[in-house]
Amino acid sequence: MNRLSSLFLTIAALLAALAADAQHVDVAPRRIEVGFNKTVHILFPSPVTYIDIGSMDIIAGKAAGAENVVRVKAAVRDFPKETNLTVITEDGGYYSFDARYAENPQVATHEIGAATSASPAVQTPPGHERPAVVKKTLNDIYRLNRTEMRLRKKHYGIETEVQGIYVRNDVIYIHLSLYNNSNISFEVEDLHFRIEDRKVAKRTAQQITPLELLRVCNDLRIVRAHQRQRTVFALPKFTMPDDKILVLEIVERNGARHQRIEIRNKQIRLARTL
Repeated sequence: MNRLSSLFLTIAALLAALAADAQHVDVAPRRIEVGFNKTVHILFPSPVTYIDIGSMDIIAGKAAGAENVVRVKAAVRDFPKETNLTVITEDGGYYSFDARYAENPQVATHEIGAATSASPAVQTPPGHERPAVVKKTLNDIYRLNRTEMRLRKKHYGIETEVQGIYVRNDVIYIHLSLYNNSNISFEVEDLHFRIEDRKVAKRTAQQITPLELLRVCNDLRIVRAHQRQRTVFALPKFTMPDDKILVLEIVERNGARHQRIEIRNKQIRLARTL
């Protein structure tokens, strides 16, 4: 009887571990430098509700009069070990940073874009799709690396290509490839999706609707010279009329080789069902 009870307890523990693992999400931290005499500011797309520091080597807090700005400084000069900083914002964004000491931090202000920097795990997928299913679907699309379509644009030696658009349980997946055919690395500062008018008459205001990402597989950070990087995005379900387009813009850090690719309504409607 004791042996049977022990078996039941073991099975229950395994099931609990599997359930916990299904909800586990790996969040890749950003690296920042902090100094003793200089303050580093981090700008978030939404008001900050929670701040946690990994050690007493740094101090962090919200800037006075700015709910979405966090000030970070070193509390100890030349602290030897890297420490971490965690921030959660009002819109559910989860941000993780690895902080190391630098007498003169190279970047004094970090502006965090909502689309590229928030952990997609804290965004709730629409309908009844579980975060673990979204994560697995993203990984499967990335692993199979199929080319279902060839929507391609070239600017400044950078080739942006949509390899496929998929849909599953009201979640839209976009498989993107970026090839750098230049001799200079392409570093991503910001990336965002939005719906806008296909054609705008003169003296008519452009109507723009931003879209928030649910999750990203292999988030784009840098594409080195003559290399290719792929990524897969998960977006909440959306529809649009034929006079609208879905626009993906990729902004280069410290550069002007910004990329823009347009996806028409017909291409969204023909998304492959998974």
